Amino acid sequence: MTQQISLTIPKNLFNASKEYYQELGYKNIQEFILDLMRKKVILENLERYTQIESRMKTGKGVKKLDQKQAIEYIKGL
Repeated sequence: MTQQISLTIPKNLFNASKEYYQELGYKNIQEFILDLMRKKVILENLERYTQIESRMKTGKGVKKLDQKQAIEYIKGL
């Protein structure tokens, strides 16, 4: 399932993006923007999860919960 959106871009940014995505071999600006969004979401989530995992391993900045508390906490997210 897909969702269609309308996006307004300043002319100078559109022109710069057009040259850029064409140089990179994208078929159109939609394909380029979709790829940018995928990369942004995936990379930021990976970075966030890595930071969380690091804090969990060191025990710094994390909540100390028993199993029952952890389950309740996760259900509340």
